Amino acid sequence: MPNYHALTSALELAGTNVVVVGGTQGIGAGIALRLAELGASVLISGRNEKLGDEMVRKLKERGAKDARFAFAGRDLGTLEAIKTLGEDIAAWAGEEGVQYLYLSQGGPVCFTPGTVENLTAGFNVQIIAHFLIPYLLLTRTNPVLREGAQICHIGRPGEKNRIIDFDDFSGLKAAATGTFSMMTHPFRWLFMMDVFTKEFNVKFPGIHTTHLYPGPVYTELFNAPSLPWYMHVFQKTIFRWTSISTAQYADIAIWETVSDEGKALRRAFWDQYGREVTVDKRVDSDPEFRQRVWDNLLQLSEI
Repeated sequence: MPNYHALTSALELAGTNVVVVGGTQGIGAGIALRLAELGASVLISGRNEKLGDEMVRKLKERGAKDARFAFAGRDLGTLEAIKTLGEDIAAWAGEEGVQYLYLSQGGPVCFTPGTVENLTAGFNVQIIAHFLIPYLLLTRTNPVLREGAQICHIGRPGEKNRIIDFDDFSGLKAAATGTFSMMTHPFRWLFMMDVFTKEFNVKFPGIHTTHLYPGPVYTELFNAPSLPWYMHVFQKTIFRWTSISTAQYADIAIWETVSDEGKALRRAFWDQYGREVTVDKRVDSDPEFRQRVWDNLLQLSEI
């Protein structure tokens, strides 16, 4: 595999505005820190003010003296907070706009109790925020994301043969009846991200949108007390030795989305090795299906 740290070290991002949603810890924090080292101004968002303030301190230590660093504290489990974050981003960016938007918020929902309340918040964080934040920034009277900007979703592209139930788009009806499956519904959500990634590129061709798979990345999120005991055992043994660090993955993600070489490939779906991911054929060949997904997301976003 190429030395992505060496490749990204050649990048110069002075005068560039970057937003990292979910940038207080984990993969998002790794990306934010590396972008600061490369000269960018960075706005991070998250729900933990203490972590946010600490990250801003680290960004200032590693970043350029004339760069700007800030934290927007928002819990993206509600539509109100998602829309407010859009306003936060616009205010921070000002007339210069945002050149790179990374959405790295959320994490596995498979170990979350499957109540309607939890899954509503989870769907808002994992899907609605990924869709609505760039949509709001693109459709303002004075767009915050302009020609040449990059939108990057950190997730898991490549889900195939997933069935989307348009009568229960988010799966909340299934949750209410006790039929929500952690083995199927969250993967439908990931498939939705492939679909709207493609549709963003169709509707906004001057902006490039990507969906990246980070692979096994070791983060502090694996220490969360909400995870079952066997996950803690796994992360302290096998996973620790088979994963990469957030700093290592940050270089890969930044090369894929920022470098001239990565941009020239015009790929929408990447894996952790700098390769293109093959997606479900409906993503590329069924515009009516994509539009139907898009319309449902707009409806759930109350747009």
